[in-house]
Amino acid sequence: MDIHIIVKLKSSYEIWHQLFMDDADGRSQICDENRTLVAKANEQTALVTLFNVDLNAMGKKMADPDFQKLVEPYVEAHIPYTITPLDPPG
Repeated sequence: MDIHIIVKLKSSYEIWHQLFMDDADGRSQICDENRTLVAKANEQTALVTLFNVDLNAMGKKMADPDFQKLVEPYVEAHIPYTITPLDPPG
């Protein structure tokens, strides 16, 4: 499954982005990290798109107290959405 996450930030995007990039090995355990997309929407919001996500592994990671402690100073909320590819028109 493909997931899009809106990340509401407490910190600057640049500080959060470094934290995000430093966790590439961790993300590779839950998704196809080679296809991961990340972008700045505005000063308080980041956008993350993950592909081929193992939902059970993602749920465990997001619920892990160590992960929560790591992101708590930087992230107000993770708002996840599932993505369903559309067939080409016509």
